[in-house]
Amino acid sequence: MAEDNSIKRPRAIRIEDVIKEHVQEFIDNGKLIDKNGLAIGSGGNMSVRVLGGILITSTGSMLSDLKPDEIVFVGAANSDAVYFTGSKKPSSETITHWMIYQKNPGVKAISHVNTGPKNSKNITVSEREIPYGTKELGDDTAMLLQKADVVMMKNHGLMAIGSSLTEATRRAIDAGDKEKPYTFI
Repeated sequence: MAEDNSIKRPRAIRIEDVIKEHVQEFIDNGKLIDKNGLAIGSGGNMSVRVLGGILITSTGSMLSDLKPDEIVFVGAANSDAVYFTGSKKPSSETITHWMIYQKNPGVKAISHVNTGPKNSKNITVSEREIPYGTKELGDDTAMLLQKADVVMMKNHGLMAIGSSLTEATRRAIDAGDKEKPYTFI
């Protein structure tokens, strides 16, 4: 039987390599959030769109002191389950991040901090408080982020998007008010 050389197999990508490629970016941006007074306990999370899914910080991770094993690969998420690879569980807000990426194909990264907006900023605020970690919050936030780069999730903090994690983080820092943290995360 003749071999057909016109058929090309997809390249194999190791999840560990994808994580390794982005770890320093997560660590640096977590420290930047902390340096600007917006890292409140284990509140807040960050994610990046990658081939085949997203990388997101783990549940309970401290943005101010992220470790490599606190970056988790998520291959799919819906209201029933989150499919992930890693030694730790992904952020409880994974579904929100997933929905934002699904509904906004141009978004490459997300930074979420549990602070309110600075008084001087005109930031879109969701109309009602929606429980975090739900598809409903993801749908609502994704819709708002189609019109703005930063939104305030009522009584829950700021969500900022960007073409890179650094851009999303800088937007969150610019909009965030370290004097108005939310502690009920």
